[in-house]
Amino acid sequence: MPLIGENLGYYYQKERWIFKDIHLSVAPGEVLGLSGYSGCGKTTLSRILAGYIKPRNGRVTVGGGELKRNAFRPVQLIYQHPEKAINPKWRMEDVLTESYTPSQDILDAFEIRDEWLKRWPLELSGGQLQRFCIVRALNPAAKYIIADEMTTMLDAITQAKIWNAFLRICRSRNIGVIVVSHEAALLNRICDNLYKVGRD
Repeated sequence: MPLIGENLGYYYQKERWIFKDIHLSVAPGEVLGLSGYSGCGKTTLSRILAGYIKPRNGRVTVGGGELKRNAFRPVQLIYQHPEKAINPKWRMEDVLTESYTPSQDILDAFEIRDEWLKRWPLELSGGQLQRFCIVRALNPAAKYIIADEMTTMLDAITQAKIWNAFLRICRSRNIGVIVVSHEAALLNRICDNLYKVGRD
């Protein structure tokens, strides 16, 4: 059941297209890199592929069917800024178990400590919050995960550990991954294929 974006186009102001005529496909277990200059629409495209925004043109399908609103999304999105994706009024254990209860080996893979679970989001760093967002996206029902500049707030060693754990779990579940990044070295190292958004 591939994730397919057909003839996708989007604008915020009428007829001032951010992008148009985008065709891309991701197979189960594939890692696709999305590259492009800052402001070319990578994040907007990610939100369209995850079903958060309706495209002005085209459509997104998973296994031939369009994404349903107000239902669990088989395409999960991990944002660059975790503080914007977490309810500040929830303790971290509630954030973590919002849609499923992760196993201890998943928590261990991302080095989530027990004492963090009782804390409020404001009491954790951006890097710690992002670990929760990653684990939350690894819902057993997820078929695809879009990682939008997922580890930019982390140092190089931590980035490598997070990516290794994340990709190992995705491969074991045959989850397709879209990696959004401006870091060519990262994309070349971990992706099976690359798609460039926008023109130079």
